[in-house]
Order: sequence, then C-alpha cells, then structure tokens
Amino acid sequence: MRYLFLAVAFIFSFFSSFADRTEDSLRDVIKNETNDSLKIMAYSALGGKVITEPSKALDLLKDMEAMSEKLKNSKLKALCLRKIGVAYGNLNYFDKALEFTFKSAEIFEKLDDKEGLANCYNNIGSFYNNKGEFTKDILFYKRSIEYHLKAIDIRIAINDTSQTCNSYNNIGNTYMSIEDYEKALEFFNKAYQIYYHYKEFNSIEMINSNLGDCYLRMALKNKNNALLKQSLYYFLNVLKNFNGTNPNDRYAGSFMSVGRIYAAMGNTSLGITYLEKALVMSKNIHDKNIIKSTAEQLAMAYEAAGDYKKALNNFHLFNAYKDSLLNEKSSGNIEQMQAFYQTSQKDREIEKLNNEKIIKDAELSRQRTIIFSTIGGVLLASILVLVLLSRSALKKKAHKQLNEAYKKIEIKNQQITDSINYSKRIQNAILPPVDLISKSLKNFFIYYSPKDIVSGDFYWFSENGGKLFFIVVDCTGHGVPGALMSMVGNTLLNEIINQKNILEPGEILNQLNRGVKNALRQAGSGLISQDDGMDVSICCIDKKEPSVLKYACANHSIFMKANNTVIELTGDIYSIGGDFGKAEKSFESKTHKLQPNSYVVMSTDGYYDQFGGSKDSKYLISRFEELILKNDLDKSNSSEDFELEISKWKGAQKQTDDILVAGFKI
Repeated sequence: MRYLFLAVAFIFSFFSSFADRTEDSLRDVIKNETNDSLKIMAYSALGGKVITEPSKALDLLKDMEAMSEKLKNSKLKALCLRKIGVAYGNLNYFDKALEFTFKSAEIFEKLDDKEGLANCYNNIGSFYNNKGEFTKDILFYKRSIEYHLKAIDIRIAINDTSQTCNSYNNIGNTYMSIEDYEKALEFFNKAYQIYYHYKEFNSIEMINSNLGDCYLRMALKNKNNALLKQSLYYFLNVLKNFNGTNPNDRYAGSFMSVGRIYAAMGNTSLGITYLEKALVMSKNIHDKNIIKSTAEQLAMAYEAAGDYKKALNNFHLFNAYKDSLLNEKSSGNIEQMQAFYQTSQKDREIEKLNNEKIIKDAELSRQRTIIFSTIGGVLLASILVLVLLSRSALKKKAHKQLNEAYKKIEIKNQQITDSINYSKRIQNAILPPVDLISKSLKNFFIYYSPKDIVSGDFYWFSENGGKLFFIVVDCTGHGVPGALMSMVGNTLLNEIINQKNILEPGEILNQLNRGVKNALRQAGSGLISQDDGMDVSICCIDKKEPSVLKYACANHSIFMKANNTVIELTGDIYSIGGDFGKAEKSFESKTHKLQPNSYVVMSTDGYYDQFGGSKDSKYLISRFEELILKNDLDKSNSSEDFELEISKWKGAQKQTDDILVAGFKI
C-alpha cells in the first residue's frame, strides 16, 4: 500500500469552513462574494465535491477559466490557474492539468514567488507520475522525478523542510513504480531521517509503510527471505500505533502485508490471523481495493493450509470485488469522455438554435421587404426608385445578417473540432510510443489513419514475464463512439495482462469478453440488447522460444509472410462483447511454427473494406495479401507503401472506416 503526497500544496489551501459547506452554500459564495481570494477557495472546495460528476466538474472548470481571465492580481491569477490544473488532474485530464499548471508556474516565476513556483513544480511532478501510471511510459516517470527535484531545490533554499520531505516521498514512490528499488529506498530514508528528527509521527508511520512495501516488492521479485523480514519489521512498526479504535486504510493495508509475509515465510496460521484482521478492518472502512487484495491472499493462504472451503469462499469474494472495481473504473473513464463530448455538444446545440433564429428573422425581414415594395410600386409609382433603393438596402442588411450567422456557425464548428482534437490527444496518450515498440520488435511499422479525428481502432503493446504482446483492436463504430470503446478496451488489457498477469492469448480474450460485457451492461437480464464490441488479434512472442508464435483472434486474422508466400492465420469466428446467443464464448490460443525471417502483418478491416478502383468496389483481403507479398517489409518506411497504395485505390472516394496496419519481423 503506497502513500503519496500528490499536489500537496493545494490540499490545505482553503479553510476547513469552506470544505464543510454544502454545494449550494459554496455556489452562493461564488455568485455573491466580491473578494477574489474567497471565491477561489470556494471554487476549490466545490471542485472537490463534484469530482465524481464529470459534467458538473467540467462546467465548473469553464467558470474558473473565465474567472482567471478577469483577475488583475497576478498572484491570485497564478493561484487560480494552479487550482484549475489540480481540478483537471483529479478528472485524469493530465495534459490540461499540465497546461494550466505551467501557466501558473510562469507567473509565479515572474513574481519571484519561490513557494508558489515550488508548489507548481510539485504538482507537475505529480501529474507526470499519474500519466506514467496511466500509460506505463517510463518517460513520464522520469519527468515526474525531474520536477520533484526542482521543487526540492527551491524548498531547501527557502527552508521548507516539511514539503521537502513530501517530495522525497513522492520520488521514492515513482522509483518504486519503475522497479528501481535501491533509488526508492534512498529517497524514502532521506524523508524518514528528517521526519524522525522533527518527531512527525504520522509521517513516520507513512514512510514505514512505504519502506515496508518497497522491501516486500524486492523480496517477491528476488525470492529473498531476508528482505521479507526487513519488510515485516517496517509493517510491524506501523501497527505499533494501532490501538483498536483508530482503523484506517494504512493499518488495514499493513495487517494484510504482515499476513502475506508470514504466509510467504511458511507460518500460514499466523499469516491467516493477520489477514482476517485486515479483512474485517477493510470492510469496516469500506475500502474495496484492500478487501479485494486481502481476499486474494486469504484464498491462497487457506489453500496452502488445506482448508479448501474457506479458500473458495475468499476466492469468490476476491472476484466479486475485482469485478466491482473494474466496472467502477470503466464507467468512470466512459463518463469522463462522454461528459467532455456532451459539453461540446450542448454548446453546439445552443449555438445552432440561436443561429436558426437569426436566419429565420433575416428571412422574414426579406419577405416583408418584398411585400412592402410591391404594394408601394402599385400605389406610388412616383416613388418607385426610393422603394427599390430601400429594398436593396434591406436585402444587403439581411445578407449581412446571414453572413454573420454562418460565420458564427463556422466558429462554433471550429470550437467543436478543437474539443474533439483534444480528445484525440487524450486517446494518443494511451497508445504506446512507436520508438518503445521498435526497441522490442524488429522492423516495426504502423500505418494509422482514423476516419474521423478520433478512432475506434487502436494498438496495444507490453512486455510481461519474458513475453512480448502486440495487439490490434477494431472497436464498434468510429469517431467519438469508437474512441469511447477504445478507452474501455485499453483499460481492460492493462488490467488483464499487466495487473492480473494473464499471459495466455486465448484466456486474455475470454477475460476481455467478460470485461466488455460487464462494462457495457450486456450481461444483465431485462436490458435492451446491444451489440457493441471489438474484433481483436493478439500476438505473443516468448523470448525463450522465439521460433513459435502464439496467437488468438476474435473475428480477426493475422497475416504471415515467409519464403515468398503469405498465409492467413485465423482464430475464433465471434467478436468480443455483443450478443452471441445465450452460450458463453470461449476463445482458444493457437501456435504457429515460424520460418526464418518471417513477417507478421496485422490489420483492421478498414483497409480491405475501402471502396475505390475503376469499379468502385472493396479492396478485399486477396489484394491485401498480394500487397504484403509485393512490399519490401525490411524497409524503414514500409508504412508509406501501405498508405500510398490505399490512397491510389481510394481516389476521390471518402475513407470508409478507420484504418490500422502494423507489422514486424520475427
């Protein structure tokens, strides 16, 4: 159980009286208060209350941005921008969080406000750490460390000892995330020494917990009992302060870790005693993550003790909480993207209604002009010239109004496009960097062309247990709906492979199928049936046996090029998710013996379903296989050959679907 100070500088920045107020009371302060400092405090407190409601949170952020533009006091403006960054970070919009925090840091630097600048650097470090947790990209972890070190330099210079220790703790946690345990221990111990000197007992307890966690990870990785004992020492130090009446997540996590360590050291009975205490406490404080982890450890401990009934009961408890947490996480991701999209849609609809009224009024004005001109021409021929001139002037005015209305529509459409472009940045943030993949897969190339700005196709890569996984996914739909599905798929793949360590391709698809059906409520009775899902192909390469490709496909294919031939590897006929009768789908792993210098090409159906050519027909798989055979896949720019071919085929036709083609050499 790790404990971090994430963006600590803002947590205590408003009075407790604001934190205790109701949502309506805080909105009254924002509406009526003339003191800008108090309004910022009220905004901060309200942001904490609506964080679980993305639509409200985004509306609040728009109001805060508008307020920041009006502030004339530079320090208050910088403070407001930093709090906006915090609010975006709490919603997991890390790019937006970084954007506003960098703006705040720039102002604090101009003001030579060292404390404000250090707080910004601390928050930037925390946001980069969160991006690292989200994407598993080590680059973000390194940037997190860089900015926490900048914060430390300033805090040491201004003698801010407490916040310096917090930054040491944050860096320790980041190093632990990238499994550099020696560095993690170095920074945890720096924090411990200062906390111990100043007798900050609560912070000492936190550092003991983090040190215990670090030694436990080292022990499990290296299978070292001496490190287990070191970990046990720190967790038992945490529990010294537990008096039976002060339960919290730290004590529950420590009871769980102590029980796990005793079980790992062979003292199963004592391990179960501590684990049962952890389970009772975690249920009392309603901490689902600790309940899930403790139930898993208890299942293994009871199995080792031969009590299979209790082992099974705890295994069922573990699965129940695991599914509950997964559903909450998936629902949260979808709600946030939907809120972002719906906010843009709401603005667009309002502007559309306003523009329609302007156009309608202009048209009515034009019609009245024609009627009055006709009557005037019949009755007063002598003033015909004046009437004609008047009508001409009114038509020009109406034309001007129409032009202004259309310009407003164009501006609003651009704003909507900008919003979706930002969604694209969010989607691109979860895709693994090409240079990272290229380090593991030879001659790797990718041609990725969304039909709209965001895509329902995505690719996924990871290395776990000495095995390389490259996955191509084609989600139902394209554009924003497809992108929402891709967020669900990416989240589930990270959990299945990187967290649950399920490394068998067929079982990965089984778990993904169940996860999608749970996330989209496709398994419940009495609900409207929906067929949203994914077509998936998985390639798994074991570094110990690189001559064999293990794979699994859900309504997808993999193409192999070797010895001047191309073959299609097929998998199961049904997709992930959706409604496939009442029977449970079961996906199977398959293997393929590789020839020397084999190439793997994986694609979504957008490429060979593209219409074009002289007969306006689909490109088809047969042509795609011929293209693979013809192309020199050893070239560094292989993706350009696929892009040029489909561009020629498409001609003047619109792109039919999202396109993703990737390949590598084995």
